[in-house]
Amino acid sequence: MASKDISPSNPKFISREDVPNGIIEKEKEIFYAQVKKSGKPAQIIEKIVEGKLEKYFQTNCLKEQIFIKDNSKNINQLLLELIAKLGENIVIKRFARFQLGEEI
Repeated sequence: MASKDISPSNPKFISREDVPNGIIEKEKEIFYAQVKKSGKPAQIIEKIVEGKLEKYFQTNCLKEQIFIKDNSKNINQLLLELIAKLGENIVIKRFARFQLGEEI
């Protein structure tokens, strides 16, 4: 299931809860610096930064990414569906991604 989803997107974390606060703060600083140049009002800047942070989570967190076989749901939604269908608690604890030509 998820192997095809991990390959092209190269997520760094399983879920947004796994992203260290230091990284989130650093990304926010970068986003604020990018958006501040636009001269937009502070409340608009805040919304834009939150949107960029949400996009960061979708790109870098496996559970936030779109399921490759059904782009109407993300991996977390798929996981919840499988839990309901199978009646088992399914947890993604870790993943690994290997790339040809990449040293281990």
